[in-house]
Amino acid sequence: MRDENRQEGEGNDACASSLIPPPSSLTGADALVRRLCDHGVRHVFGYPGGPLAPVYDALQREPALRHILSRHEQGAGFMADGYARATGQPGVCLAVCGPGVFNAATALATAFTDSIPVLLITGQVPTGGLGLRSGYYHENDQLAALASLTKGRARVTSAQSMAREIDLAFETMTTGRPGPFLLEAPLDVLREEFTPTAWAAPRRPASPPVPHGQEITALVELLAGWQRPLILAGGGVIASGAGALLVQVAERLGAPVFTTLMGKGAIASDHPLAAGLPWYRSTSDLTSMEPFFSPLFTQADGVLAVGCRFTQAATGNWKLPLTSALAQIDIDPAEIGRHYPVALGMKADAGAVLHSLLTLLPDRPRLPWAAPSPLREPWRLQPDLDLLGPLRRVLPRDAILVADITRLAYIMLAEFPVYYPRTFLHPAGFVSMGYGLPAALGAKTAFPQRMVAAVVGDGCFQMSGMELATMVQEKLPVLIILLNDGSLSLIKAIQERHYQGRILGVDLVNPDFGQLARAFGVRSWQVDSDAAFETALGEAVAHDEPALVEVRIGKAG
Repeated sequence: MRDENRQEGEGNDACASSLIPPPSSLTGADALVRRLCDHGVRHVFGYPGGPLAPVYDALQREPALRHILSRHEQGAGFMADGYARATGQPGVCLAVCGPGVFNAATALATAFTDSIPVLLITGQVPTGGLGLRSGYYHENDQLAALASLTKGRARVTSAQSMAREIDLAFETMTTGRPGPFLLEAPLDVLREEFTPTAWAAPRRPASPPVPHGQEITALVELLAGWQRPLILAGGGVIASGAGALLVQVAERLGAPVFTTLMGKGAIASDHPLAAGLPWYRSTSDLTSMEPFFSPLFTQADGVLAVGCRFTQAATGNWKLPLTSALAQIDIDPAEIGRHYPVALGMKADAGAVLHSLLTLLPDRPRLPWAAPSPLREPWRLQPDLDLLGPLRRVLPRDAILVADITRLAYIMLAEFPVYYPRTFLHPAGFVSMGYGLPAALGAKTAFPQRMVAAVVGDGCFQMSGMELATMVQEKLPVLIILLNDGSLSLIKAIQERHYQGRILGVDLVNPDFGQLARAFGVRSWQVDSDAAFETALGEAVAHDEPALVEVRIGKAG
């Protein structure tokens, strides 16, 4: 199914390989760049190194493919991840073999855990030295080392086979359950010249798995017997581009719709059937291990789970009270029934199933059996500071917001209204600090005309803050909201609650973030009240240039 938000903001200008036949001679690096173009790639995020010099030379000669220079390979990986989440298309990054690849490993693991298509292209020592520990710079078996962090891996063994291996990477990333791919090319292969005998277009992606007629009939019969149905939508709905279909099915069933963290945005938060997340922790104590669940789960007589893996984050440590019949639809059969027994399981694409349901369900809306009331509670980071309202009022409805690993972000997961798919990005599974700024730059690269903001804490910002230089150099006006409380507050709260207040390694001596931002050429504001916060946000949005709004909390204020 086509994603309703699956396009780039800058259009799809053709690369050279689409306009003219291949020349009589190509290098492996030329073939790599041309094949990326054939697959619709228009942006590559990376950090150069000697083993990748031939690739950068080929990129320099391909004006339609833009290179974004990060300040760290992890940043390049997170940029590719943010690009992929915002567009639904694979994000591509470059990192030198050895240290560059391992710097990017956290980004690969983040993409793997959340099923995001990210292609990491790297070099390798010359073919003759592979596996010999002969003393080359950067020498290592990175394919084996990163096997658990990637959906697929390949080494290009000849320039002639480069296009075929690129095709394999894209097919692997986008077929079935999405995921990242690691492609390495030895230096001699990148330099090797060959004469292509043909240059065929890439094969069209395989159609997603569709349900069998008997399976759909059984599902419709099961749904017909439910008087109080619920829907739980996960990241599979977003990946399939099936948000609109989900809403139509929910309206036909009269079913409140809950979403997981990865499914946030599958249904607009202001839709009458939107029920928010299935659970939350008290925002006065985010360290509590006892979640609060929506009472609708114990009142329902059936739950339709679509593209939902029932992870720890989705179920509140697998305590979600699913006592009624469960129908689980997932593109990965290994996920069906893994954590909760199912009355019916179906391996299929979320969009394909929802589309089939619409052809068989009665063509009229059904009154909902319950009015959803998303779980919320009044919260404040300190007695005189409230940030969610001003942030939602100032940002456009279609703004893309990236939530890093910070206290405000965790509250936003449950309570921040989101109206469109792919407009709320968060490293839900791997929980990678430092994700926010670089991922926002990736999203902004894809959609330069849309507002993109990142919510970060003082701890996570200092893990990737040097990407401010990327933001300025590449002219990517992202808005950064930085919460400065002078501590790693979530971990500090755990130490205070569960370890009798024994504190270690959680208090920060921070720089002047405003001065730091200005040193990079980024406009900055420093505020300590919600009124000043809203004013600063409005000014930052109006200027449409790189901006940082620092919110000082507690002792930092």
